[in-house]
Amino acid sequence: MKPRRFEFHNPDHLDEIWELAEKYEDDFMFYAGGTEAIIGLKERVIDVGHVINVKNIPELSAIRVEDGVLRIGALVTHQEIADSELVQSVLPSYAALSNNVANIRVRNAGTLAGNLCFAEPNADPPAMLAALNAYVELCSSDGKRQVHIREFFDGPYTTVREDHEFLSEIAIPVSDKNQFSVYRKIVYLNRPSAGVAVVRNTAQPHGNWEVWAGSLTGVPERMNQLCAYLNDGQALSEAGLLEVAQQDTVEWDVLDGVYGSVDYRKHLATVLAARGVMESIG
Repeated sequence: MKPRRFEFHNPDHLDEIWELAEKYEDDFMFYAGGTEAIIGLKERVIDVGHVINVKNIPELSAIRVEDGVLRIGALVTHQEIADSELVQSVLPSYAALSNNVANIRVRNAGTLAGNLCFAEPNADPPAMLAALNAYVELCSSDGKRQVHIREFFDGPYTTVREDHEFLSEIAIPVSDKNQFSVYRKIVYLNRPSAGVAVVRNTAQPHGNWEVWAGSLTGVPERMNQLCAYLNDGQALSEAGLLEVAQQDTVEWDVLDGVYGSVDYRKHLATVLAARGVMESIG
């Protein structure tokens, strides 16, 4: 199937983006990496008359640390994150995650911002970013607002971003030198059937834990009972962790499909969570 005919715009400044967005209202989309957008246009899941290319705006290509926060611009690809010496230094677990997103074509062309905005339910970044308490900056002609990743997703292919808003930056706190993080997943057809992120503050007496699962329900899921169990300072064993983690998955409305049955994917989440925790204390 071919996409509907559309007009391609190449603004050079952010101000031009807002002008175009206001002019074409509900009949446009922003274009950065394009790995998901091209497929959506071809399948007519995305049906717009105007595509606004943001690749010519240099300030959107930066990776920097500012006031203890790692800031990743909207045009930064997964591979650029993986190869960044800065990211490898301040957040090596996220550099490793980026180096294993999908396949080499997607990593070299696809952007983290585009991945988040498309809200593909089987994706690596959301769970890890939620566990790290990351947030995004959404911009429009009305101004800017910050939204935490934990509140950004409404479901599969749906976010709280308004159509006229542009995700300009992803921000991840990195000032805590006592933080340890790890992400583990099981992959099928280049996408995770399940992924679990574990973040631990090693300075706390029992550790301040965040465990989040992704690629299951369409939104990152906090493993509340497992986090409570860990933060209570219980004696840890893989068998005990599996039992508690399993309780977290009971009420999840896991998506069925080619990536595995509901029960299988819940089982993957419990195993990955237990192994991630054991790795964090090992």
